[in-house]
Amino acid sequence: QMCIRDSLELKAEMDHIIATAFNNDMRFQKQRDVAFQNFMNEFDRTPQYIAFYMDNELKKGFKQLSEDEIERKIEAVIKLFCCLHGRDVFISSYSNLLANRLLNKTSVSDNAEQRMIQCLQVECGHNTVSKMKTMFADIIKSQGTIKDFRDQKLGSSNFVNDIEFNAEILTSGHWPFQDMPVCSIPPQLQSIQTKFSQFYVDK
Repeated sequence: QMCIRDSLELKAEMDHIIATAFNNDMRFQKQRDVAFQNFMNEFDRTPQYIAFYMDNELKKGFKQLSEDEIERKIEAVIKLFCCLHGRDVFISSYSNLLANRLLNKTSVSDNAEQRMIQCLQVECGHNTVSKMKTMFADIIKSQGTIKDFRDQKLGSSNFVNDIEFNAEILTSGHWPFQDMPVCSIPPQLQSIQTKFSQFYVDK
């Protein structure tokens, strides 16, 4: 976290110097970008470190910030991302961390999550972020489906026989977890799983 935070601070300082002392002269901007590309790509784990930094920000760091402050932080990270040669490594790491945040409900801001994906789409194109967008859509659709199920089968309760029930419906091939172990469903859950599966098929 410290190395990415220091890189962001250095980038902001260099941007300020070029803007105020050199009137954003393109030659200085180009040399700044080349310098950042050189040192950031010397270490092959830099893409993962930036992804981990954003994961921490989206789980904790953005909690007390305004929308404008979050926007500025995201833009700063995207500027670092643009210096990477291994963008595909970042996208892979970021997708895995995003999936965990969505499933574990640990993100502090859906708006920040979506804004980050929008910025990545601008830099990388729709195809690169399409799976991330599908993951978001899956979670939203799942919330609607489980609400309908509770209203119809559980009388708006989250509990069946003192067991809290929730489910996520995930689009095959769009989430990073493809080779999951087979679960042995306890008898207490088997009945409600069967009811939900039939409800989903009918719906």
